[in-house]
Amino acid sequence: MARPITTLFQPTVILLAEMSLVPQGLDDLVEWVGDYRPECLPGESPAGMDLFPHGGARDDGGVLTGNELLVELAGRNCYMSYGAKAGKKSNADYIAHTQSGSVPHRSIMYHAKMTFFIAGISRRVSHELIRHYVGADRSEEGSPSMESTRYTHHPGHFVVPPKMAEDGRAVERFKASMSSAYTAYHDYIEREVEAYRAASGEEPKGLSRKRIYEAAAGLLPMQAATSLVWTANPVSLAKMFAERTDESSDAEFRRLALQWQKLCAARWPNLFPSL
Repeated sequence: MARPITTLFQPTVILLAEMSLVPQGLDDLVEWVGDYRPECLPGESPAGMDLFPHGGARDDGGVLTGNELLVELAGRNCYMSYGAKAGKKSNADYIAHTQSGSVPHRSIMYHAKMTFFIAGISRRVSHELIRHYVGADRSEEGSPSMESTRYTHHPGHFVVPPKMAEDGRAVERFKASMSSAYTAYHDYIEREVEAYRAASGEEPKGLSRKRIYEAAAGLLPMQAATSLVWTANPVSLAKMFAERTDESSDAEFRRLALQWQKLCAARWPNLFPSL
């Protein structure tokens, strides 16, 4: 009997975490700057925002994120351009200035970190993501914590390729094919569990269970859905967005990249100004 499946047409991208500044750390840094470069501090009180000429405010009056402030702080320390020595540059102008020219000050961008939950993508595209991108630091090997196929039972969710999604008949054929594969996956697990139970008188667990599930995972098609938690930095993300939102990119990967890009541009406009 064919197993029912669920078909997915859009990815899920959720921001889980980002860098934040420690207020006590900023106050301690103000004290250090006051001793080391007293000419930099415009105020009388050891308030952390004295380190910035804009006081932590966004150009539109909102509050800057920790990631945006941290990138600026790293740059200002390099050039000792805190507070009164900083001129009147906003956070957006300062970061744009450091990233302009033929030799951008790229290192300061690696201090910002963003962690996302990604789901509703196929195992095929997750492999492309891991194979090419998106390093947490100065690596392109990636930093995923990905859904296991050894420890978990796949729920039967499959991602419809964008081109197939344009054709109702193609979607139906896709569903039939995925259902057949998912049935084979289920049947293999059930046979192996029953054989183990008959031989040992108990349910498989530990390594015995892993061996069954890792073998069964080989029966899942590449369009089987997966999920992962992913930490990245603005440099690696911007590289991925520039390349994978292009019309020539893999259609499913492009769909994910466009949604991911939109989230980043809305959350950190000063780190992703060209998006």
